[in-house]
Amino acid sequence: MHHLNHGHLPRRLDPAEAFFWFLDHVSPMNFAVIAEGHGPLDDAAVQAALTRAQQEHPLLRAAISTDAEQHLIWVPAPEAALDYTISAAGNAWQAALAHMLVQPFPLHSAPLVRALRFNLDDGSWVVALVFHHSAGDGRSGCRLLADILASAAQPEQPPQPHPGYPPLHALYPEHYQQTAALHAFKTQRKEELQRYGRFDELPSFSRQAPELQPRIQTLRLNAAQVQRLSERCRAAGATLHGAISAAQLQAVHRAFGAAEPRTLGLTTPADLRPHLREPLDDASPLMCATLVTSVYRLEAEGDFWALARAISGDLKRQIQRGDGHLFYGLFPPPADFPATAEGIAAFSAMMAMAPQVSMVSNVGRLAPLPAATPFTVEALSFALCPMFSHLLFNAVSTFAGRMTLNVNFDAARLPTDQALPLIADLDAILQRAAA
Repeated sequence: MHHLNHGHLPRRLDPAEAFFWFLDHVSPMNFAVIAEGHGPLDDAAVQAALTRAQQEHPLLRAAISTDAEQHLIWVPAPEAALDYTISAAGNAWQAALAHMLVQPFPLHSAPLVRALRFNLDDGSWVVALVFHHSAGDGRSGCRLLADILASAAQPEQPPQPHPGYPPLHALYPEHYQQTAALHAFKTQRKEELQRYGRFDELPSFSRQAPELQPRIQTLRLNAAQVQRLSERCRAAGATLHGAISAAQLQAVHRAFGAAEPRTLGLTTPADLRPHLREPLDDASPLMCATLVTSVYRLEAEGDFWALARAISGDLKRQIQRGDGHLFYGLFPPPADFPATAEGIAAFSAMMAMAPQVSMVSNVGRLAPLPAATPFTVEALSFALCPMFSHLLFNAVSTFAGRMTLNVNFDAARLPTDQALPLIADLDAILQRAAA
């Protein structure tokens, strides 16, 4: 067993976990992992698989609480059962899930995951896990859901307890724990993000909204389209992520209307697992994501593949130089904020300065289910409601050769009559690139 795989509780929240706990109090940060399938899937077997998963994974039987100084800590909660809710959703599972996605997990509650099943009119089903973002990320969440579905098909399999992991920052390479590296990163990042001046902000988007109206719009590329897009990316010296991001930025640019240059921000959640002192797997839930932001100057009728290539190269360069590791050092340590109204207000004021961006989060190609099942899973994907400074959160995954893009928006901030044409334009640009 990997000698760093120890998830001893109680412990203080890692800076990444604490950052997302506080951010969740600014704007809901829960994420969902989603399986769309058809065929016989017994609810009792799902419930048993959820119970087994709790026996296997430390953070599925834990709560976030506070210590005497009001600092956030993980504490064991071995008796807390994972909630499994079953409902009929017609064919509108996205609307039902979007509503459930933003329901909070109160302090001290456990576990920080909920399970949902939506039965659809055509006999198919959707099973989703909604996570508090401090308790996992898209990659480990998708892996957990795949394991749970496989377990539901093999109820006789005994639990295989996972020892858990140390917190993310405990695994950072030594260089990224030094003050000099952080200082250099802050200087470099400021210069890069300001090189075109202020970010342009879409006028129809409102940072202020009295209530949330989360929406999920799902786009697809079939296996042949994914193959063609991959080939075109290779020929152009770009990645799939770069192409998807380029399509999104071009669609946002066109949403401004007038054909003039715009300065647009793009934020990419990135997985740090391959970039630690000893690489981690995703076999048990853990928050290992970071955020990397870039800025682009888009011209009217700009070259799609040149933009895709630039985005691809920028992300690779930023990850290699440690931007992802050092992101959490941009702020006063959130683990040191008290988990009180005053601490949350201070964190919220700090985040209010964030510029308007759109996000593309791509968990890449997901492995097939680890065992044969009597049912078929057509798609495995994820979703997250964008925060107050994010136009869109585009959650991308590829499963069984097919790509799912769950484009999330908040209709209270970006009205539906503005969001849907923008998303349709994104889809059209991507479809052309994959044709």
